[in-house]
Amino acid sequence: MTDRAAPPEHAFGTAFPDTPVPRRDLERALRHQNLSDLDLREAVLHVGARVVALIDELTRRLDGVEPEPAPPGTAAAPPVGTLEQAVARNLAATLQQIRDAEYDQPGRVLLDRAVNKYDAPSNDVPCDELLHLCQARCCTFDFPLSTQDLDEGVIRWDYGHPYRIRQRADGYCVHNHPGSQTCTVHLARPRTCRVYDCRTDARVWIDFANRIPAPPVGPDAPPRTTTHGPTDGASFDIVARLRARAEATTRERLALAMSTADDEPTVGPMPSRDE
Repeated sequence: MTDRAAPPEHAFGTAFPDTPVPRRDLERALRHQNLSDLDLREAVLHVGARVVALIDELTRRLDGVEPEPAPPGTAAAPPVGTLEQAVARNLAATLQQIRDAEYDQPGRVLLDRAVNKYDAPSNDVPCDELLHLCQARCCTFDFPLSTQDLDEGVIRWDYGHPYRIRQRADGYCVHNHPGSQTCTVHLARPRTCRVYDCRTDARVWIDFANRIPAPPVGPDAPPRTTTHGPTDGASFDIVARLRARAEATTRERLALAMSTADDEPTVGPMPSRDE
């Protein structure tokens, strides 16, 4: 029979206070914090929409005119129902307008679409033949990663601008080879890189057919694009974009909920008590 009172040979799950935090743990904590930020921003948007809808309805009822952006002095229609009912009717449209305005604001947590990047159709641009001309201009573009990229842990993201692709001071993606300009993580490259087609992008080519590249910005370096990254040519309205963002956020929330801090038992220091 095992003596439960006997001291164990090892302690499991402990760690010295100055033990370095693994990158996986750090990123897991940051991802949780960023999800909390998204939830808070969404709650603030809802409150803001309710306030705006209330002010607009008060303007109609007290001043008798339609609120901006209607032309000044536009007569308001007679009120229907209670103030509370009117606010409830206008809330969805007001919230949509606020979300539209907030969509491209800096500082917002960005996530790519919730799709399997390995199923995304790759373009047929002959990159190897063009690198000496374009200098891998697309590798200077700024775009968000997906939950799939974050879970794999290969593609690096900018902790200060989640979850945008991590860039060096020269404007290039950190995975770009500084000598050959090739992608060193090509097999794991993000969905955006897989579907991007540079041939009609004026930031890369003046005339693709005649192989005339766009001029670089600065004496030696290509431009560092920090607002809009490569496009896959998809055309969809703001409602579709917001829906895609909601789906991406849901996938990120599920991925974190299913993750664990430790996959296997780890041996650490035995606890001690100061006498």
